[in-house]
Formats: sequence, C-alpha cells, structure tokens
Amino acid sequence: MHQKLSEQKNATIYQYQLVKRTIIRTELIQSHILIAAIFLAFQVLMYQMDGLFSWLFGFAVVQIIHIAIILVTFIGVDEAADRKWIWRIAPPWIGFKPANDIKLLLFRRVHRHMFWIGLCTVALLYPWVKESLMISIVSWHLWLLIPRLLLSFSFRKEQNDGVLRLESKEASYYRR
Repeated sequence: MHQKLSEQKNATIYQYQLVKRTIIRTELIQSHILIAAIFLAFQVLMYQMDGLFSWLFGFAVVQIIHIAIILVTFIGVDEAADRKWIWRIAPPWIGFKPANDIKLLLFRRVHRHMFWIGLCTVALLYPWVKESLMISIVSWHLWLLIPRLLLSFSFRKEQNDGVLRLESKEASYYRR
C-alpha cells in the first residue's frame, strides 16, 4: 500500500527560488520614525493640543481608510490566503500588512489602490475637517505607504507572478 518517496513518479513539489532580497537598514527605519516625530513636533508647535489630537486621530482615520480599501480590493481575489492581512506596529511595516507571502502583482495592486483611493478619500473629506486634521491625514497616509511604495519600486523589474515575503528587517522576492 505505502510507496517509498523514490518510487512515486507524480509527486508534486513546490519550489521557490529566491530572486532578490532587500535588506531594510536600521538607519532607514530610524529615519522613518524620526519623520513621524518631526511631524508630531510640527503639529504641536502649530496647533498646540489640537495638533496632538489631530496627529493621533489622523493615524486612526488613515488606518480605517486603508482597511476599507484593502477589503474592497480583495472582493475579486479568489485565494483566501491572499486575503489575510494583519495589523502591526513594527517599523517599517506599520499598519496593515500581508500575514503570509503575497503575490507581487497583488501587493502592487493593493498598495496602488491604497495610495490613489486613499488620496481621493482624503480629498472628499477636505470640506468637513479642520486644517490640522487634514494635514495629519495626508501626512499619515503618505508616511505609512512610502516604505511599501519604495519596496514595490525596488522590485519593479521582477515578474508579477512571483511571491513577496515581508520580514521585519528584509523583504524577499521568490519566483515559483
């Protein structure tokens, strides 16, 4: 009944070949966090306590906008594994990130949608929000997406059918 592995002719083996690895340097992460601190200082200096509130509330608003865009983007995705995203606070992947490996094409599409639809959503909010909150929302939106857009740009020459793995200090692209 049981066959040895060497006797099985139709065994399926999934192989992934590492094509490119991008190391995220500690200095880059520290610079990214410093930008958020400078932004906080600006908000507090310009708008006092209202600036602090806007800085905190703007972060929450952007997270809600991003999760809504992620959910809308995944309506047409067939694979359940691609739909699993988690919220993290570990730099540089602050906010929502894929829980597992993700197809590069899907990663690019989700973040392109988050960038443009997010900006359009912020523009729609413009007439109803205060200046300090508008500055916060736009700044947080860009601040959260810049590391991901830079990563997408660094893998621009790679084929879209590959898989992207995001780790805390590196991002790796694998081809099937």
